[in-house]
Amino acid sequence: MSTIYLDWAATAPPDPETIEEHARVAAGAFGNPSSDHAAGKAARELLQSARIRAARHLGARPEQVIFTSCGTESNNIVMLSLLLRKRTGSVVVSGIEHPSVFEPARLLAEMGFAVRFVPAERNGIVSPDRLLQAVDETTLLVALMYVNNETGAIQPVREVATLLAERARTGGRPIHLHSDCVQALGKLPVDCSALGLDSASFSGHKLGAPRGCGLLYLKRPLVPLYRGGGQESDLRPGTENLPAICATALAIERHAAAAGAEGRARAADLKGLLIERIGSIEGHRFIPPEVETEPERYSPFILNVAFPPMPGEVLVRLMNDRGYAISTGSACSARKQKHLRVLQAMGVDHDLAFSAIRVSTGYTTTRAEIEAFSADLARAVASLPAPARR
Repeated sequence: MSTIYLDWAATAPPDPETIEEHARVAAGAFGNPSSDHAAGKAARELLQSARIRAARHLGARPEQVIFTSCGTESNNIVMLSLLLRKRTGSVVVSGIEHPSVFEPARLLAEMGFAVRFVPAERNGIVSPDRLLQAVDETTLLVALMYVNNETGAIQPVREVATLLAERARTGGRPIHLHSDCVQALGKLPVDCSALGLDSASFSGHKLGAPRGCGLLYLKRPLVPLYRGGGQESDLRPGTENLPAICATALAIERHAAAAGAEGRARAADLKGLLIERIGSIEGHRFIPPEVETEPERYSPFILNVAFPPMPGEVLVRLMNDRGYAISTGSACSARKQKHLRVLQAMGVDHDLAFSAIRVSTGYTTTRAEIEAFSADLARAVASLPAPARR
């Protein structure tokens, strides 16, 4: 039985062209970019070319793009660089962050930093004013993701950047603004400079590139916790994964159109169909409900829905048995029983959060797949005993 894949927010199916690029570079440009012989110089030229191509689509200069192994590493490089400061301070983090930001923030708290987690509103969006209320003269960093990976809520990153800049202009200390942009790249326009970011993280495998390559945008250099051979401007030492880097640069170029108006319109059409079909199933609860009334505030690629009191994990298994891949939330936390944190940070009660599932689409998802999934979802819900459907 073939599987209809609707878990693109976890990872994208491999893009054949990026896989071919990976194989081509692995076989033909195996030299170490740090070596001075011909093979090394050829590899170094490819590395710089990939950096230039990626920067072009990130609103960045090439020297501001650092290649890492994944989005998680990119987030950790920024967050944990604070450990090198002689004095601790405070950090303000939204309560809906991916574990790769939330857990380093908890580590900073263990190391003596004052960490203030700011919950989202019930619509899944963090209030800029509420976030800024948590900032004081000790604050060194604010972390706010661009697109939430569980609800698709688009966060007011630009507004927060503007407020922080205004605060600095009127006598406050400059505060580093970091954004996890993993769910935005290739799906929404991302211009790090226009957004006013000091740093941002990205991941190649969310675009169909092979795993093993992430990106870090840095407006200005920072002193990292890592030490090594000096690669990536001393920010991410270790021999560069050139095949994955070249494949990721290609994936960014190939999917730039999906972030444009036409690509978003296509995704919004599929999400609208999904909402319409699921909306006819008895007992459904969209999280948050505003995805129906204010769709422009949410990524068109992600939908969160629940059928309480049915556990989300049960519904994921039922749909897997019927040939569909969906999830209960972040793939980085689902197996660790931490997948309720984001929804509860929005004020969603435990039982509703426990019932939530995430459906996420991508570039190759079709209307026929959405129709088939919705029909089988209705049958799966109806197949359960009545108490589970109340």
